[in-house]
Amino acid sequence: MAIAIDSSIIDRLTEVDPDRARAARLADPDVRDQLFALYAFHMELAKVPELVSEPMMGKIRYQWWRDCLDEIYGDRLVRSHEVTTPLSEMIAQTGISRFLLDRIIDGRERDLDPRPFSSLEDAVDYADATSGGLAVAAVAICGGEGGEAAGRAWGLTGLARSYRYYADAMLQEIKFADIIEAADTAFIEAGKSKLGDALPALAYVATVPGFLKRMGQSNYDPSQHVPSYAPFLKQLRMLRSVVSGRL
Repeated sequence: MAIAIDSSIIDRLTEVDPDRARAARLADPDVRDQLFALYAFHMELAKVPELVSEPMMGKIRYQWWRDCLDEIYGDRLVRSHEVTTPLSEMIAQTGISRFLLDRIIDGRERDLDPRPFSSLEDAVDYADATSGGLAVAAVAICGGEGGEAAGRAWGLTGLARSYRYYADAMLQEIKFADIIEAADTAFIEAGKSKLGDALPALAYVATVPGFLKRMGQSNYDPSQHVPSYAPFLKQLRMLRSVVSGRL
C-alpha cells in the first residue's frame, strides 16, 4: 500500500544504501513503500555518528527517535520530520512490533562506543542487533518471521568489508579470518531459512558469497583493500535469488 514517502528520500537511500534500496524495489509492490520507510529510518540512525563530535550528542539524537516511537505507538501527534511521516504510516499499516524498531536503535547506538569488541561473539551480537534486527523487521513487514541469520551474514560481511577502517578501532581484537568464517557460517544458516514472499526484501544478502569470495583471494589485504562488486553483477545476483526463491 502506498505511503507518503518523498522521492528525495528514496533517492538518498539509493545513494547511501544502494543494496537495500535495490532489494526494496524487487519486493511486492504492496510492501515496497513500507520497506523504503524502514530502510530510511535505519539510514537516519546509521548516519548519527557522522553528525556528532561527542557520544552524548549522538545519544540525544537516538533518544529523539525513541521519543518519536513513543508518539507513534502512543497515538499522539508525531513530530515533523521527512522520515517520521512515512515511518508512522508504515507502522500503522503493518502493525510491526515496536520491539523490533527499538532493537535497531539500540544496536546502532553501539556505534558511539569507542571501545573495541572484546570478542568475535561481541561482533556477532552487534551484527544481530543492527543488520539482523533490520532484516527481521523487513521480513515482518512482508508478513513473515525470521531473517536474523540473513541479517547477521550481511552485518558480518559489512564488518569484513570495512576492516580497513576499523582494524584499529572496534575490530582491533578480532581476526579478519574469523569474521569471514562467521559470515560464511551465517550465510549457510540463512540459506536454510524459508523466507517465502519476504525473500526479495532481503535479496541483497544473496551478494554475500560474492563479497566473501573477493575478500578470500590470496592477494587481498584487508588492511589496505575494500572489495569491489560491480552494481550490475550485484543486481543480477539479486534477481537470480528472487527467481530461484533462494538466497
